[in-house]
Amino acid sequence: METTAFVTGANKGIGYELVRQLANHMDHVFLGARNEELGKKAIHSLGLSNVSFVQVDISDQNSIQSAMDTILGQTNYLDLLINNAGVALDFHISPTELKVEMLREIFNINFFGTFQMIQTFLPLVKKARRGKIVNVTTDMASQTMFDNGDVHPLNILGYNSSKTAINSLTLSFGKEFGEGGPEIFGVTPGFTTTDLNSNAPGGKSTKEGAKVIVKHALSEQNYNGKVLNEKGIIPW
Repeated sequence: METTAFVTGANKGIGYELVRQLANHMDHVFLGARNEELGKKAIHSLGLSNVSFVQVDISDQNSIQSAMDTILGQTNYLDLLINNAGVALDFHISPTELKVEMLREIFNINFFGTFQMIQTFLPLVKKARRGKIVNVTTDMASQTMFDNGDVHPLNILGYNSSKTAINSLTLSFGKEFGEGGPEIFGVTPGFTTTDLNSNAPGGKSTKEGAKVIVKHALSEQNYNGKVLNEKGIIPW
């Protein structure tokens, strides 16, 4: 069987680099992006024959269903679903100044969007020989590490808590899947300089950040229900 992967939020940043790196290891990679023009530009920029564009807005269930229909036109299984799409709207906004409308928007995309992606594409992942779902998270979502000061001290309630919720979602699905699969786990690439953080200096390159995710995504080790960084499993 050919190996297939679908990466959301992949027209730029870590998602784009994930597609590029996975294309070296898998038979076909679907590059997901909300904006069709930018998605197709990314495809053209990559110039890889085993990569194709799929339009998907993870905040819209109809768009998610349409994306699945597009992929079903080429395959009925996915070896790898990487939920990379997300937003960080509250950088430089303190928790006390954060508006509830913005908090809802962040959760609608980051948490509910990821949840809908998993539920919709789970049948395709289950049909793969060893299907995996990887949720891209942040080390700042680890309550233990954030409280201990082991990670960057960005107290951005919306982004961090939405990713903490994704970690909880990962654990819940992992408990349901059990040892019989499929496998679901979260990976934080660590501080990476991208558009998401307004290209803040001092972080990993997108190539380095994506490499962390790809390493775990392609590993023979089973990490079901866990959250990992570049060194391995991290605490909740």
